Amino acid sequence: MHLVDSAYENIKLNMDSLSSTEKKVATFLLENVDRIQTLNVVGIAKESCTSEATVVRMSKKLGYKGFYQLKVMLIHSLDQEQQLSRNSPLSNLNEFFQASAQNMLHIGNMLDQKTFWKCVDLIASANTVHVIASGNTIPSILEFSFRLGRIGIATTTSISDELELANINLARYGDIVIGVSHSGGSKNVVRAFELARKKGVATVAVTDITTSPLKKHADYALASTIESSSTSVFGAESHIYTSIILDALVFFTANKKRTPQGVKMFLAETQIP
Repeated sequence: MHLVDSAYENIKLNMDSLSSTEKKVATFLLENVDRIQTLNVVGIAKESCTSEATVVRMSKKLGYKGFYQLKVMLIHSLDQEQQLSRNSPLSNLNEFFQASAQNMLHIGNMLDQKTFWKCVDLIASANTVHVIASGNTIPSILEFSFRLGRIGIATTTSISDELELANINLARYGDIVIGVSHSGGSKNVVRAFELARKKGVATVAVTDITTSPLKKHADYALASTIESSSTSVFGAESHIYTSIILDALVFFTANKKRTPQGVKMFLAETQIP
């Protein structure tokens, strides 16, 4: 087995050492370079007509600890190739904003509106909204929870997995749990949904992968699947696409559930005259 810097070259170089089913996975990855950011083990196994075990086994045979490490290296290799093909800094900046705007429009067009409005109703009528996330989406849920509080909706969230799981363990009928995970495979979010289901509490998943493990545990799923990942560096801007869904939930919930006048007056006192 030969290991080289470029993950794509590594796959090509070691293709002959793979089994027939592993080659199907490798070929799928090489032919779907622009989709790697939005795919996980489940999705790749399904689309390559193999199994999750085959995807992981192939990744390890190529010298990686698992598929996630291979995915990170594939994204890194793709980003390096894209940077080499770009010369104008201004063009790069314009492309970034154009691609981001296009992805947001794509999310809006693809969003299941019936599910979205049901989620708005759930938030507006909930006793307490429990919000949990992982990685670079944690700042997004902190802001989301803060903004829900400003319109009079009780929320719990924490940067500590264990603390938020403890909050969810105290949830009761009429509460809801919202889980935000870019990959859909964050273990703490999946655990939170499993716990919520045992307690009979409704769950809402916000994820960019419709085949994610998280969706299997969710009563409602809002998929922020993007059209292009050409601006991505290790998924660094993934929070933008989950945040736009959270922003929409706050906006339309606020329209449905007007903030009490007393709350507005109290919050106004915190502003500088």
